[in-house]
Amino acid sequence: MMLQRGRSLHQRVSNTGRLSFLTQSEQLRVVLETSPSALVVMDEQGTILAFGKAAQALFGYAEDEAVGQNVNILMAPPHAERHDGYLKRYRETGEKRIIGNLRVEKARDKEGHIFPVEISIGETHSNGTRYFVGFVRGLDQREEDRKQAQDMLAELAHASRVAAMGAFATAIAHELNQPLTTIANYTEGCRDILKNGVDFPDRDNLIKNLDTCSKQALRAGQLIHRLRDFVRGGETHKEAVEVEDLIDNSLTLAMINGFRRNVTLERRIPAGLPSVAVDPLQGQQVLFNLIRNAFESMHADEKAGQRLRIEVAPSDQGMLEFIVEDSGAGIDPEISDTLFDNFVTTKGGGMGVGLAICRQIVEACGGAIWVSSSTDLGGAKFHFTLPIADNSASQGA
Repeated sequence: MMLQRGRSLHQRVSNTGRLSFLTQSEQLRVVLETSPSALVVMDEQGTILAFGKAAQALFGYAEDEAVGQNVNILMAPPHAERHDGYLKRYRETGEKRIIGNLRVEKARDKEGHIFPVEISIGETHSNGTRYFVGFVRGLDQREEDRKQAQDMLAELAHASRVAAMGAFATAIAHELNQPLTTIANYTEGCRDILKNGVDFPDRDNLIKNLDTCSKQALRAGQLIHRLRDFVRGGETHKEAVEVEDLIDNSLTLAMINGFRRNVTLERRIPAGLPSVAVDPLQGQQVLFNLIRNAFESMHADEKAGQRLRIEVAPSDQGMLEFIVEDSGAGIDPEISDTLFDNFVTTKGGGMGVGLAICRQIVEACGGAIWVSSSTDLGGAKFHFTLPIADNSASQGA
């Protein structure tokens, strides 16, 4: 996009006034000031005509120090000495060796420090004059950008989980109310038994009531524990996660709304599957979204004999493929190609970010996610892949 802006600017550049124009153009000035890459504009002799703000920060030269200098001042040996020859050969032969290719090179700053950079050179012409535009990123900056993108994904995924639990507030209250009501009723029964005096027959009832209270308290505690884990934020980290645990935890949360009542659940998960490498919460979030969407689709369809199938199988290139298939209304073919884009939704009140987040999580792990029609159950069939954890691969070798 920035290169396209550069082309539109250069269309108005004359041979005699090109340096003045390049430094005074308001449009170019905006690009030079705001580009996250170190932006360097050169003529065909390699003379620097414009030097962006990020370039000043990366190389340590002020703009007036760099403009008018040969671009080889930014290069480390031996490329610095050879660069004029590269340009001369290109002018004479037109043979492209570096133009248009992203590559890693060594750069040199004002203090003489050598450091690795990622560089891409573009070319444009105006009024018979050729210009080159270089986009440079320090590799440390690239890693910082990657970490920033990872943090943004984690925050967005966390916000989505919190929103999902907020939408389930009534169902969560109902789910917790059942064990708490049972505990209250049975403890009241225990109190009455103790109040009236415990004889031998009542002793068995007392033990039974207390056992029930204990089980229901554990049930409520486990639900709260899973909810707390699901909505927590903080650092994300990949680890080896058991497939069964991933599915069990996702199902528990997705079934809170009670959709399971009219749905037959099928699990096709072979024994002995290896673990997958994923952040546990984010992997659970992907499955939770797909399972919840399936339940909602079948619930809206209101037909008898609804089925949900969860299947896991080895895939290519060290991956496991997860499949969530339902007998609901299916996906409109008109949106199937854009279903994982932001703000695309099949729900009247939906924001359309759930599946987009799923895609970002899966792709950040090196996997893929896609949808097809279920020829067996008649609804939607979502697929995604996750990499097998290294320790699983080594154990299976």
